[in-house]
Amino acid sequence: RRADYQRLCNARKAIKGNVWGVNKMKIIDREKLIVRKSFRLPFRNTEIWSEELDALSVYTDIVREKFLEDMKIINRPSSPSLIAVHLNETLIDEEIARLITSELLKAGKNVRKVAFVGLNFSARRMFKAQIMSCDAEFLYNFLNDYETAKEWLAS
Repeated sequence: RRADYQRLCNARKAIKGNVWGVNKMKIIDREKLIVRKSFRLPFRNTEIWSEELDALSVYTDIVREKFLEDMKIINRPSSPSLIAVHLNETLIDEEIARLITSELLKAGKNVRKVAFVGLNFSARRMFKAQIMSCDAEFLYNFLNDYETAKEWLAS
């Protein structure tokens, strides 16, 4: 309980000071948080893996747990190699950017294209720096709209 309170205080300071470029993010109580399931999405004769990490507010521990659990599915040979990572309304720090990037890189041939949806400018820079430093084998793009992300992935 105390850790949640401290996390909320730090997030409010980050938002106020515009750290990580977070603007007007809704800080949701942990009890009211809705953690959506990730899913396969049939689209234009292909399948897209929709990684739902949006609206998780400042709870990076939940983001970490959920993403690592979903990576078990993404690493299966039968999983879609087109991935949309939805991160709108989720606080992204360097640790989360590094985790997501490194896990996607570890997946190797199981990941061909990744669309990061809903990131602000500074979070995009963090992801881009992580990806560029590792020489990624997959194509990636930063988009604000989920429909545009699906179109880009299917193209």
